[in-house]
Amino acid sequence: MLRIILEQADNGVIKTVLDDNINGAGEEYESKIVYDFDNNSNFSVTKKFLYELTEDLDVDTGNKFDKDTLTMEVNWGSSFQPSLDDIKNKIKSHEIEIAYLKEMLKNIKEN
Repeated sequence: MLRIILEQADNGVIKTVLDDNINGAGEEYESKIVYDFDNNSNFSVTKKFLYELTEDLDVDTGNKFDKDTLTMEVNWGSSFQPSLDDIKNKIKSHEIEIAYLKEMLKNIKEN
């Protein structure tokens, strides 16, 4: 049986994965991973922790061929006051996404 134990640490979370029947061979397996949230720029450690936890638990989040997939992304808080540069960068990011979608649309029409 697979067990996952989460322990709070001063700077993050310790995840222990225990399996008493690894690969169906009756062998025991233990893995400990420390997720340090002190140096967590752009929530990179948080995303890694949540992604690996969903993998360990075998939670279906979709795949690259599905229409809908569950993704983790970083966005502005609802009360965040962006700077002029923040707004320009967000617009540029959306313009790149729009250009990509237009290219996809053009390829569909040609086929």
